[in-house]
Amino acid sequence: MGSEVIAQPTTLASIVASGPLVIALPAVRKGDL
Repeated sequence: MGSEVIAQPTTLASIVASGPLVIALPAVRKGDL
């Protein structure tokens, strides 16, 4: 049970962290940033 409590916030954090990366990578490739 303890691992589930730790895993959910970790998964959420990774999704939230990857969101800006997914948006930023194409912009970097195009040279917009």
